[in-house]
Amino acid sequence: MQIKLGEKIKELRKRDGRKQEDLAAALGVTNQAVSRWEANGGYPDIEMLPAIANYFHITIDKLFGYDNDRQIKLQSYIDQADQMCKRVHSYMDQADQTLKRKESELLVEFLRNAISEFPSEWQLQYRLAGALQSMAYQKDKTRVTTAEGYDYFRYDTEKNAQNEYLKEAISLYEGVLKKEIDDSYRTAAILSLMTLYSLIGDFENAERTALSQPPVRISRELLLVWAAEDEKGDQYRGEAILALMYELNGVISSSVMIKHSLANSQSGLDKLLAVARLYESIFDDGNYGPFHNDLCLLYLRCSLIAVHLKDFEHALNYFEIALDHFIEFKQERENFRFTAPLVRKANNIVTGICALDREFFEQHMQSFPAECANSIRNNPKYSPIFAQ
Repeated sequence: MQIKLGEKIKELRKRDGRKQEDLAAALGVTNQAVSRWEANGGYPDIEMLPAIANYFHITIDKLFGYDNDRQIKLQSYIDQADQMCKRVHSYMDQADQTLKRKESELLVEFLRNAISEFPSEWQLQYRLAGALQSMAYQKDKTRVTTAEGYDYFRYDTEKNAQNEYLKEAISLYEGVLKKEIDDSYRTAAILSLMTLYSLIGDFENAERTALSQPPVRISRELLLVWAAEDEKGDQYRGEAILALMYELNGVISSSVMIKHSLANSQSGLDKLLAVARLYESIFDDGNYGPFHNDLCLLYLRCSLIAVHLKDFEHALNYFEIALDHFIEFKQERENFRFTAPLVRKANNIVTGICALDREFFEQHMQSFPAECANSIRNNPKYSPIFAQ
């Protein structure tokens, strides 16, 4: 029993990322006592076993026969955090923003407490990073600045770099990426880090992170195009098309909107409309699924440029198309299937979702003439979005 117990204490301590002195301080014994236990040179008094088990959040029985109780508890925390996160993102109306911030704070507090029990678990650290990133956007919105005679929009990196939520989220994501984690989470963490580095102006780390990744030509989606034939090949080709379409949209949209000379010009508008038409050509049956979100954002950008051009008729038209896509996106079924010929076999789709809400649309409409904005608010078709 002595050998088993010493080995188990060492295993549990390393599992939780604790030092011998941490355990010694918690139990009120010397560091040397813990060292002797783990080296099989002795064992703790029987009266101390409940305190040891409690420290590692296990039963005394499990101290001598480790099982999956810890994993069950960890998973319960993960599930609860995911449910809380969904609740945070469910708030849409402007009136809900105070409640949304409160729920976000509760989520952060919950995850901090869970991490105090499971300090080495990346699943919790990853979720805390995401919650802090959301808090940063809610409490201290990131700003874009411009300089006279300068053609590019830029983040107010000096201000953003002082945002404690952003700095802690970056630290957590960096820590998570040093661990053995699922590929999907690794990808998401890298994408989040790239955004955060850009926000605070840490372009050195952004470039380093980007250069450490494989080039587009050897991405999973493009390689799989050659990995199968017939229906399986059709699936992989469809998934490659969707992945490339999503990324192309992101690059072209950001290239247009970040540059004054394009973001305020007919040339910029034409480029965004070309991307929208490419989407519409791929989804030629109108069955966009999650990509309704992409089209919504695209047409909102088109509307914004049209406003700058004082073309309010087209601005209103683009805005209404964006709202139509938003409504369709909100009504999408969980077991959605694509039906357009090029992508109907695709089923493994990873796409970013921008959580739009009433406040976002209302802010956009502030640039419209009053009659245009009122025509949208008074349209029964859009009443679910703008209803008080």
